[in-house]
Amino acid sequence: MAGKNKLSRFLRWPWMIIVYILLAAFLGLLSIPIILLLVWLQRKVNPHGVTEGYCLSRTRKRLSFIFWGLLLLFFGVAVGSVFVMGLGQDKSYWDMQDYVMFWGSVGGAVLLFLLGFYVGFIGVRDTFFPEKSTLAQSIRQQLPYPDEAPPVEQLFAMVDEDLKENGQWFNTVGIGKEWVLGDVANRIDRIRGIFTEDKIRSHHTEHGTNSSRSLKLILIDNRWQKSVTDFNNPKELQAAADYLSLRVPDAARGKNDQYAVFLHMDDIQKEKFEREFRQKQSRRASEQIQRETLSGGPQDMILRQADGSVTSRVTSSLVEERLQGCLKGEETGFSLIPARPIIQKEYAFQGLHCSALESGSTEKVLLLLEQVPSDGNRNFARCLAADPRQAREILQGWLRRQIPNLAGWELRQMYASSQNTRPQTQKTSKARLALVFSSGASETHTTFTQEDIQIAAEGLIDGTYQIVDLTLPEGYLWIRAEAGNKMDGRCTVEATRPDLDQLRFFSIKASPRQAAAWLTAYALKEFLPGEKGWKDITKQMEKNSKK
Repeated sequence: MAGKNKLSRFLRWPWMIIVYILLAAFLGLLSIPIILLLVWLQRKVNPHGVTEGYCLSRTRKRLSFIFWGLLLLFFGVAVGSVFVMGLGQDKSYWDMQDYVMFWGSVGGAVLLFLLGFYVGFIGVRDTFFPEKSTLAQSIRQQLPYPDEAPPVEQLFAMVDEDLKENGQWFNTVGIGKEWVLGDVANRIDRIRGIFTEDKIRSHHTEHGTNSSRSLKLILIDNRWQKSVTDFNNPKELQAAADYLSLRVPDAARGKNDQYAVFLHMDDIQKEKFEREFRQKQSRRASEQIQRETLSGGPQDMILRQADGSVTSRVTSSLVEERLQGCLKGEETGFSLIPARPIIQKEYAFQGLHCSALESGSTEKVLLLLEQVPSDGNRNFARCLAADPRQAREILQGWLRRQIPNLAGWELRQMYASSQNTRPQTQKTSKARLALVFSSGASETHTTFTQEDIQIAAEGLIDGTYQIVDLTLPEGYLWIRAEAGNKMDGRCTVEATRPDLDQLRFFSIKASPRQAAAWLTAYALKEFLPGEKGWKDITKQMEKNSKK
């Protein structure tokens, strides 16, 4: 394996270019077969050409800056030679033009030397020291804490992975879900202005007029800094701007010099634009949540925040919003609690808890997958420190009642084994009374009394409630009663019974009055399902959880 790794690092760029140049310089024509052999070996160990990723390959292109820097230095030496030659000449016969050329050569040489050193420095820095490159700096400065940014490999990996999974390419510009990669990188959620420049520039010379076309994509972020990327195809430029507008629909659009007006607004105008931008984003997110809810979001899941607030209108957008709040430090965490356990083989899980994890300079999310206590005394959870992308996938899968792959999850005990040593907040945090009215409206309560349960049970009898869903804090006691319809007026009652070996599910059809009586007795722990007439549906629930 070690030999294979060494082979994969054979002549990594840009060292291969340097080796080729040195071989050509010292061996001349004799270097051709050697270079061809090295090229063949390079293609064998690196068939796709780019092994380091999009970002690092972008910094490689700065190698041309070294060539241009050397060229500028050469011209600087040539112009400086005019000054040196002028020092030794007899100036008694000089006219004004000779003096202008003499002193102009001084200024020209100094300017060319400065430009040559600067351009060459940029080329060397970006090519050989990517951690100090312009691209790395652009990524680092857009992170929440630039001073604590991860190493350059992780910086580039964030952009590379996004482009690999979601990237659309327009000439040399790649647009992903989170990043735009041009000459520099831009975080999409920071973009506030999208402008295009398409100009014809004319230059008059002694031999006529030369024209050139300038095609540029200009992006302005919420720091009011601009980034410019050149294009060579006007259709690709327009397509890139239009596609990016779909990612940031509330960003300002414009052409040519309109970006300058937007960029140089005064502070009051900038604050007004930012406020309106965020309002539009919030309104758009709210509309998206409503659409997802109407289209049938998960109705058997509640989202509980750290402050105790609860909502049963759980959508993908809401979970994404809570996750972003954790990553930005605006929230401490949240939990997704299903109405009934999600079962996988011998395991049953009753909640997924998410919080931001302090992990140095990298963004990590701590996920706790809480197991159903088998004996009512111990409560264990599976723990995983995930990156934001992996956490997002796990949370979205959990909304669909899908248990993630448990490989790599650590087993932890959430609190002491003694029932008396459990914190009271842990007890009450699991209690839940969800009510669905006959009209379709719903409400969820996490604090309630036995009298509230009695009122809910009576609502089943008089038709006030269509569904009463009760979760008790101790062990995992859950009962759900759903009213019948015109074809069958009986209620469907489902309930759990935590046995020593596993959590079992039972179901039965009963009259509304009988269902109400069971609901009340279950809350008082005077009744458990499983007697005559009850159907064991544990295997059926396990199959449903795998779908």
